[in-house]
Amino acid sequence: MAVKSVVLNHALAQQFVNEVKAQYPKKAFGFFLSNERSGAPTEYIIMKEDQKDNMMDKFYDYGNYYLDHKDAGFLTSPEETVRVEKYIRNSHLHKVGVFHSHQRHPAILAKVDVDLHPSPEVWHLLISLRTVEYPQIRIFSVDSAKRVGEVDIQYTL
Repeated sequence: MAVKSVVLNHALAQQFVNEVKAQYPKKAFGFFLSNERSGAPTEYIIMKEDQKDNMMDKFYDYGNYYLDHKDAGFLTSPEETVRVEKYIRNSHLHKVGVFHSHQRHPAILAKVDVDLHPSPEVWHLLISLRTVEYPQIRIFSVDSAKRVGEVDIQYTL
């Protein structure tokens, strides 16, 4: 999917930023949802059940960063995943974007982010809280060949 731009409602974006900042320094991960396939997001879900401790060996394959920073990475629980998937299906919504936060780094996709990106059908929003008072947001597309491109953000009222 070659997404060129994403339309974000300003109020939804501000609510999202405030919620991600409120749970800082805990990592945020989740999905943006829309009433339409490939449409503008109408809501988001922040996953809460981080189970990465059970799978840290997968993160260690990406280097010592995950050994040195135990709060890095996020892997939601299977139970939460099932609950969210049921909600999406029962609400007739579509995943249009995935997101996660960076606590120490700018909003750039690392190799692990690209490798774990769920589908070329969704864009990837990164919110960097390296400077919590001034979060940085960027959106990327990741195609099936794992090529990354930056996506323009258009804010609407």
